[in-house]
Amino acid sequence: MRVVKYQRVSTQEQEVENQTDSIDKQIDLLGWTTVGEYKEVMSGTKSRDTRPQLRQLIQDSKKRKFDRVIVYSMDRLGRSVVDVINTIHELEEVGVNIFVVKNSIDTSTSQGKMFSYFINIFSEMERDMIVSRQKESIKRIREKGGKWGKGNLISQDVREQIVQLKNNGMTYRDICKELRVSLGSVQHTLKTVSI
Repeated sequence: MRVVKYQRVSTQEQEVENQTDSIDKQIDLLGWTTVGEYKEVMSGTKSRDTRPQLRQLIQDSKKRKFDRVIVYSMDRLGRSVVDVINTIHELEEVGVNIFVVKNSIDTSTSQGKMFSYFINIFSEMERDMIVSRQKESIKRIREKGGKWGKGNLISQDVREQIVQLKNNGMTYRDICKELRVSLGSVQHTLKTVSI
């Protein structure tokens, strides 16, 4: 079994060796052959796409340089459930399994596959919760007429006025002048609200 180690620490002060000792013991215990290792100092808040060693590991997996990735804990693979499951899926697509030392999770076993299935469910739940929270935030900001991203969100009252004026036959540019809103706001409102 050709295995590579992936280790990540969040700061320079943290020791990769703490992970290395546990990983090496597990490799010896299982009689696997280490064919490479990927180490990086990277904040856990950074997405997997900004981690050069993880990206290299995924590229090497597509070249079939190894059969398995061993990590100390699941949180080393990503900052969120979505990141972790995307990494697992990308590796599984090329026939590479993951072994997590801390939890004894092995995605090559039926229990490991079941774990992948459940983590996939949780990642979908996490995505849904993020979208729901975002919609609630937009609704709250819209009610107060505050900022969202680079621009201001127009209030629900102004949105309703835009629709009413359009129904009354006004042009986009006339609506902009009347309500002192941008053309983009008018276009977006009329695109997302049924007239």
